[in-house]
Amino acid sequence: MTASADTRRFTRKRIEKAVHGGRDLVDEELTLTDRDSDLLDLVVNAILTRLDDPKVDFDGVVEECYEATPKTVRSWWDWT
Repeated sequence: MTASADTRRFTRKRIEKAVHGGRDLVDEELTLTDRDSDLLDLVVNAILTRLDDPKVDFDGVVEECYEATPKTVRSWWDWT
């Protein structure tokens, strides 16, 4: 399958900018707590990690993006 002339292509940098911009927009508009803001960061990390590895699971995202264990990250929101 070949891309048509009107198919948009996005660089990783542009995708990252859009994802982070959307995260910041929601955070600023809703004046989120640190806990909620951390959850948005986790979602951003999951999106960007999946961009590189579409099969990565939650534990893989945490191992790639945090110095904490998946169990510890789950405990931040009482997800044991």
